[in-house]
Amino acid sequence: MKKLALVLSGGGFKGAFQVGALQYLRENWDRIAPHRPPLSFDIVAGVSVGSLNGMMVALDQFDELEQLWEDVADRGVKEIYTSDFIDTDTDPDDPNPELKFRLEWDTLRAQFPRTTRNILLKAIFNRNSILRTFREEFQRLRSIADNTPLKHKLIRLARRDAIRDTIFKCGFVSLNDGKYYSLNQNDFKTDLDFANGVLASTAMPIVWEPVKEVATRQGIPDSLVDGGIRDVSPLGDVIDEIAKDDSPQDYTIVIINCSSGKVTEETFRDKNIVQIALRALVDIAITEIFNNDIREFLDKNYILEQIRRHLPNEPIYDYDVATGGRGNALKFFNALIIQPEANILGDTLTASRPLIDYRLAHGRARAEIALNLHLNKTGDDKFTVV
Repeated sequence: MKKLALVLSGGGFKGAFQVGALQYLRENWDRIAPHRPPLSFDIVAGVSVGSLNGMMVALDQFDELEQLWEDVADRGVKEIYTSDFIDTDTDPDDPNPELKFRLEWDTLRAQFPRTTRNILLKAIFNRNSILRTFREEFQRLRSIADNTPLKHKLIRLARRDAIRDTIFKCGFVSLNDGKYYSLNQNDFKTDLDFANGVLASTAMPIVWEPVKEVATRQGIPDSLVDGGIRDVSPLGDVIDEIAKDDSPQDYTIVIINCSSGKVTEETFRDKNIVQIALRALVDIAITEIFNNDIREFLDKNYILEQIRRHLPNEPIYDYDVATGGRGNALKFFNALIIQPEANILGDTLTASRPLIDYRLAHGRARAEIALNLHLNKTGDDKFTVV
């Protein structure tokens, strides 16, 4: 029986696109792997929202994953996060809600209590004290939103022993050492550490506070944030895991990306600080990481396909920068890459019933196109990008 791996990228609330694509794959599973249970993958890897979605797939809790996104559609972003700085009370019927920055007196008093205490008297008699206390309190400001609602969900759901026939890998980055950590469910010491590991993978810097620490069998990395800033599409994690598999079966890798891989033009002259940060981090930086990751994968796959046609038994190796010599043996992978059309899924941190429904429907539509193209290709070696 051929093996299957699933790779899920980051993308905030655009992650509903992945769920829509997975819905279509599940409904058409008999065309993909008829001898396997629906959505059963040997390896699942994700970062950011892909870590959340991937954990639920690995747990075989897809119905609960669908319900989670239904709750987001019904109740908005408050199902996942709260914020004193982002307006979370958007119109639930708005098909394309805008990410709005909110700054009110109550927010200032809550975030800067010493600065705002007796501010009128300070302004008259000691203005320097306002600046001094503001600098001190601003130094302690670690995020503009609070993901406690998501944390509570993960603590309830994350169970290492409930993942039985799948290797689930999530990725996060330590701000202390700058390293990317890719861990499977059994690498975490406790279920709480597992929940915090997935939470760390979703913790977008600036937006959410870094996770303090996670106890793992590789140590206790700390100050942890979204793995998407280093590996938006954790293909390398999957390929490394496949390299450990001694079985002769070939793998098909299914990649569901929340970005088209293209940065589209948009006017940012009047955008707020949150929109600017997300544009720089998510739309530009992470998109470029994805482009490089997927481009390298497709380039090697395409070259290997040509070589195998002429030299089917000839081993091919990559270059090892560390040793300056021969690296790992390269392997061709059947691949199905599903991604949205450019710039149509809305802001990363926004959600409403019409927008979530649209993202789900677009995921289904793109998965249908990709799967039909993939299955209609002839030969054993095939990879499809839509």
